[in-house]
Amino acid sequence: MNIFKKIRPSKVIIQYEPIIKSYPDIISPAKSNIPEWYKKIPKWRDNKIFSENNDINATVKQCMPFLETMTTGYLVNLPFDIYVKNQDGIPFITWKGGMMDRFMPNWRNDVSDLNIVPPGFFPFEYTWKFNCVIKVPKGYSMIVTHPLNRSDLPFRTTSGIVDGDFALQPDGNLPFYIKENFEGIIPQGTPIVQIIPFYNQNWSLQLKDGLLEESMKNKFQSNSLFSGFYKKNFWQKKDYS
Repeated sequence: MNIFKKIRPSKVIIQYEPIIKSYPDIISPAKSNIPEWYKKIPKWRDNKIFSENNDINATVKQCMPFLETMTTGYLVNLPFDIYVKNQDGIPFITWKGGMMDRFMPNWRNDVSDLNIVPPGFFPFEYTWKFNCVIKVPKGYSMIVTHPLNRSDLPFRTTSGIVDGDFALQPDGNLPFYIKENFEGIIPQGTPIVQIIPFYNQNWSLQLKDGLLEESMKNKFQSNSLFSGFYKKNFWQKKDYS
């Protein structure tokens, strides 16, 4: 055993600095912005454990991986209201007050490739401004993506990976697209980007016999409980504060 091997710290610091000092919550832990529609989902469909066909009526509210996807990492939040108006088939984005121009989205005339545009979205490309500098330590990276499991949002942000020790610029360059037929206000505080830091290490793919048997064993044990098997036996609590 190499006693001099570098040990990762128990808590890694992700640094940020907002350029809008009057809005310090430009970035926040994802766990603090769980959408209301998710909170309203019942644990059991129609509040009944069994359906008429005697099937278990569990909803996505009992899926720990689904919730953890939305609470992992950090969210970059919209600092001001923006208004989207459909003008002759083109989404036009505007806001109140010209002084905020340098904080607001950019419009890029051309889409690099139509395959980038998600189905059901206008083929016109805009780019978010982060309005804050974000940096993870060397040896780590961060996934920069659309807020996960948030199909309710009227836009779709593209994804990227940024390596550590690089201060992500506040003017940003992350494309997004507006949902077709959407017109209205996207309010201040709406999450526009999710940041998920991770440790860089080498991986390899390996064929492993016996995994199917292990999986079926887990399935049997899971079916012995109405809910909570994965959370009680495998889930590990993460801390993003």
